[in-house]
Amino acid sequence: MATQSPWFLRFPPEIISSIVSFLPNKDVKSLRLTCQALGEFSPFLLLTRVSFGQLVEHSTDHPKFRHEIREIIWDDARFQFAPLIWETMYPLNSNEGCPIWFTKGCEENLHKIKYRKYRDVDRPDHVARQHQIDAQMPLKACWKYYQQLGDDQASVIGSEDDKKAFLYGLERFPRLKRVTVTPAAHGWLFAPLYETPMIRAFPYGFNYPIPRGWNCDLVDPQVVEPLPWSEVNEGYKERWRGARIVLRLLSQAEKHKHNVSELSFDSKQLHTGLNFLIFDRPCEEYNQFAAIMKRPGFRRLHLSLLTGSSGDWTGFQSGLFRQAVSLVKELTHVHLSTTFDVRYQSSMRDPPIPLKEVLPIKEWPNLSHLALFRFSVDTSELMGILKLAPSSLRSLDLEFMEFPFDELCLTGLLERMREELDWTVRDQSLKPTVTIAMEGHRRWPGRFIKLSDEVASFLYGSGENPLDGTDTRSPKDGYGTNHDVFEAEYTRPNVNFQDLKKLGIIC
Repeated sequence: MATQSPWFLRFPPEIISSIVSFLPNKDVKSLRLTCQALGEFSPFLLLTRVSFGQLVEHSTDHPKFRHEIREIIWDDARFQFAPLIWETMYPLNSNEGCPIWFTKGCEENLHKIKYRKYRDVDRPDHVARQHQIDAQMPLKACWKYYQQLGDDQASVIGSEDDKKAFLYGLERFPRLKRVTVTPAAHGWLFAPLYETPMIRAFPYGFNYPIPRGWNCDLVDPQVVEPLPWSEVNEGYKERWRGARIVLRLLSQAEKHKHNVSELSFDSKQLHTGLNFLIFDRPCEEYNQFAAIMKRPGFRRLHLSLLTGSSGDWTGFQSGLFRQAVSLVKELTHVHLSTTFDVRYQSSMRDPPIPLKEVLPIKEWPNLSHLALFRFSVDTSELMGILKLAPSSLRSLDLEFMEFPFDELCLTGLLERMREELDWTVRDQSLKPTVTIAMEGHRRWPGRFIKLSDEVASFLYGSGENPLDGTDTRSPKDGYGTNHDVFEAEYTRPNVNFQDLKKLGIIC
């Protein structure tokens, strides 16, 4: 008797591929192994990090997978070890068999898991993390495994296998179009942002100080000030090792041919980014960035910048940044973020960011998406930029914005947008979608309140302004949705505790 085809395979191939595309990498891998037919429908996503160059080379040689790769994600985080003075003063925790700084880092992880959960009822992701907590390895074993990871990292960096693997991928992935470099791949304990092959290989219950890349203070709320790029040594610059390698190799288009048209240096809301003093005066990294920007066909730029916490915009005042991004004549998407934080300003009257020196809006006739994150702006200057935006603009994201010279803040901005822009009289399909993101009063890295439909109702309909006077932290109660960059399951309405309890979200 002939074997009947599984019911799932009776769907059209396009539907099967679409469904499978939502699966995480580990499940896609398992699905491919179930049968040949599902293997044909299963997509392949490459996640590459500095300590797994061999994985890249293996994938590049696969006759099918190498033609499917669209994006390389480079985990630019680095395993850290305590300074020598700390190890000398506090060598080992005699009770745990590992350094005290390592013990403290692991304890802090468990505290953060508890703090992030707060009063939430147990979701499946909470239960999964709790199982790992219950099965946590002895800290002595965690420390031994962590040391091996550090040794592997040193070996890869010393041999430049990460650079070689990335270059090999550029040459072997004919449909590659996007490169993403991030310092946040490890997310939080037992909740990584990207499940890279190395992270998936961690022993069950492995607790370790979460590595961050670039110049990032391990105490999350703190913002590290950028040092003048022209004056620092190579050791300081190496904190951006992956980012620098990507800039160097992508800029050498004549030598290393590729089709990359989208570049993302994404901090995922961590208080870090590329040192923006690269743009203070000409340097090797600036020249490489400019060379990428002027490549024909370049379309998307996501750029997180380490600007420090106060309103010192030195890195933009030279005009080099504006000059470089002006070279992108076919730009369609741009997302720029800074580390500005009003809490650390020396004065509430520090000058806002000079938008005209950052956004050459007239040079981007095909721009369809503009996103600004943690910008301190002058309302009139921002309105001037929006009035010059091309009719191709379809979405505008304003996230964690500050308005030092405007008492009405975002509230006043939305009112002026409704009154002064021609967006309100455009055909429905041509009206840009405006999204506002705010921190909320209970701050935590990666969490935010998002408003989109409410903003559209106010700008293009008869809805009320969802923002509340001078409050730049949170909208009116009941407006917006809470999200978490690192926990998709966290999504919930922006309502008070009593309502969340009635909804069964908290206890």
